[in-house]
Amino acid sequence: MIKSFSITSSLSITKWAYQKSKQKSIPEWDELITIIDNADLLLTLALDQNCPQRASILKCLYSLVGTSASKHFEGDIAKINALLEKAKSSPDQIILNWVNRSRMILGDLRKFDYTEWCQGGFSEKDLPMVY
Repeated sequence: MIKSFSITSSLSITKWAYQKSKQKSIPEWDELITIIDNADLLLTLALDQNCPQRASILKCLYSLVGTSASKHFEGDIAKINALLEKAKSSPDQIILNWVNRSRMILGDLRKFDYTEWCQGGFSEKDLPMVY
């Protein structure tokens, strides 16, 4: 459980990500950290297959893309495209799935599904949370 929602620095996010807690992250925390300014950090953490909170972080990455695309945040979309460019050479199929799905939705918003993108549908299919 997160004690304070006011501290969402890179350090606090990283400390949370590497806690070996079996507790599911809470929606308020996920919402606080799922911002474009944290996108690079979230990707870095998701790329680490040993990160205990990897499933939660992957869910945040999907939500970040889904929210930005559905609300047409052009500045955020440009940053996401740069992030996808960084991630496209990953050997990790879970990350490649995120890249491919993200490119798909950015190319055709009609394929947006709120449950898949913002409520953990895709992330749960690829990396189920285990408690």
